[in-house]
Amino acid sequence: MIAVGPIAVKDVSGADAWIPEPATPAQLAARIRALFRLDVMERIAERRKAVTALYGDRAPTIEPLNSPATVLYVGDASPRFMSLVHVMEDVDAEVVAAFSSYSAFDYLHERSFDAVVLNADGKRDMAFTISSAMRRNARLYHTPILLLTGDEDAEAADEAFARGVSDILTGSTDDLGMRERVLTLAAERRRRRDAKALLEACRDPRTLEIDTGLFHSGFVTSHIQDLLNVMETGEISFAILALQADLPDGIERPDDTSAEKARRQFAAMLRHLLRAEDAAARLNASTFLAVLPFTESDGVDCVAARVSAIAECTAFESEDPLQPFRLSVISRTVIPQPGETAEALMERAVRALQTRTPFARQA
Repeated sequence: MIAVGPIAVKDVSGADAWIPEPATPAQLAARIRALFRLDVMERIAERRKAVTALYGDRAPTIEPLNSPATVLYVGDASPRFMSLVHVMEDVDAEVVAAFSSYSAFDYLHERSFDAVVLNADGKRDMAFTISSAMRRNARLYHTPILLLTGDEDAEAADEAFARGVSDILTGSTDDLGMRERVLTLAAERRRRRDAKALLEACRDPRTLEIDTGLFHSGFVTSHIQDLLNVMETGEISFAILALQADLPDGIERPDDTSAEKARRQFAAMLRHLLRAEDAAARLNASTFLAVLPFTESDGVDCVAARVSAIAECTAFESEDPLQPFRLSVISRTVIPQPGETAEALMERAVRALQTRTPFARQA
């Protein structure tokens, strides 16, 4: 639930976010997407935490971020910059200033920020370039971006949100409103960091296959069964992506040692191509499985196409360094059925790989 209105409604009971008026459709859509992904990450982190506890003495824990918020200001020094520094000091938040795009990216690569404020007054193109670049960077993708502008331009606002901007602070935004809007987005960013840290804490030697860095099949089976149990209440949905990494035939077929090394490299690639809330396992020498929460079939197909494209254009080293080889990847999307067990679902995913129609879906 999103509260739209003055600061007075910011803390309305049950609201997940606050957006001041006027809220454009593009802005609402952008915040809904961001909040949905945050909710998914937090839900899955709690479910995975519970399953991880089954493989050890206790559930994994993290230390929540209790340090003051940190904000990066980018652009020319201005009266509004001084206002931002002043109001953030009142809540012990730190503002770091970067007066050029070059120094801004130096700061962004050196440390993490809870929010970035771009002074777009008179330099809109520069601000749009920085926001677009941040959204192309996996590490910076979820960092909130706020634009400081001197006017209210609906057309420019739509372009800003399309380029990944989170909020726009116009000349009519007072100092208190500016602070609250920055802190609201910064708090969401910190929630995401906490959820990701919890998901990473579940990557434990007791839950992982050390050779590949993926979760072992027993843990993923337990994780899937837990999701199936919760899915019956309508709180969670997910899809399964089954993958088979095949070796080339004939004279291009590598020796067993090189083949195993290539498959382990593929496993590492698969892990880094998935989101933190996804979970992947290796079921046998060439078969892999990924659990994708809250992902529709079309979205799973996009993940499959990306994994296949990257794997099939990668040259893996064979015993003869002058004759590298490539893996061909077959993928299938499998949707859980009511009353199905984790073991039955995984078996169905493996059987689906035997069909040869690209992107066959098993409903």
